[in-house]
Amino acid sequence: MDTKAGPAPRRWSSRMTASSRTPASGPADPFPDVRLIDFRRPWLVSLVFGLLGADRFYLRRPLSGCVKLLTLGGAGLWWALDVLALATGAAVDGGGHPLSGRSGHRAVALVVSVVVIGAAFGLAAGPVLAAARAGAGTAVSGLVTALPARDPAPAWTEVASLSGGPGSAPAETFTVTGDVVRIRYVLDGPGFIYLLPAGAVGAPRGADPVVSTVEARTGERILRVAPGERTLLVQPADTTWSATVEQPGGG
Repeated sequence: MDTKAGPAPRRWSSRMTASSRTPASGPADPFPDVRLIDFRRPWLVSLVFGLLGADRFYLRRPLSGCVKLLTLGGAGLWWALDVLALATGAAVDGGGHPLSGRSGHRAVALVVSVVVIGAAFGLAAGPVLAAARAGAGTAVSGLVTALPARDPAPAWTEVASLSGGPGSAPAETFTVTGDVVRIRYVLDGPGFIYLLPAGAVGAPRGADPVVSTVEARTGERILRVAPGERTLLVQPADTTWSATVEQPGGG
């Protein structure tokens, strides 16, 4: 044996560690030993059965899948958002890992998603609008029924048609059978109109006229009176006038 020779060369095992196999340069796999799910299958599941939360269960997210099932896909909004998220690559699985897929496949999936979602919401809008219109009509009908009905306008019946002027005789009398009268009048100048009991010669002291004007006027007055014989007195006596006396329902 040659004692001057150096130490024997070290023998390396043919079994190399995982780290020794890793290239010295280049990025490491961010998800080692993880097999990413292709987005196409959960996207199809979401498109067809997403209202029932099937896509969430498929991606191992059972809690949100139950909530989605109970709310029927959040009344369709959650379903639409999940379909678009899966098509665009924004969705993740239950472990927080993104879904794999080619950009071309995602573009096709996005177009199909937009068309299907638009058609679904368009079909749903018809019954919803019809139900809203029906509900609004029912509410209005109920409100009208609940509100107190207005009394219809009374039908007036003529009791007397009177007129007077300079040199004319006193107005004739008429009979009031109810407790309300309407006097429609025309005065050609300033004057006062009094409603008096039949046979009265002049206006009682302190009596208030039913019409008082300082100029020519046309109008009407509705008054409460006691039943009985009545007459009209117009002052001054040289004022030309006409009046129609009416009461509701009949003379």
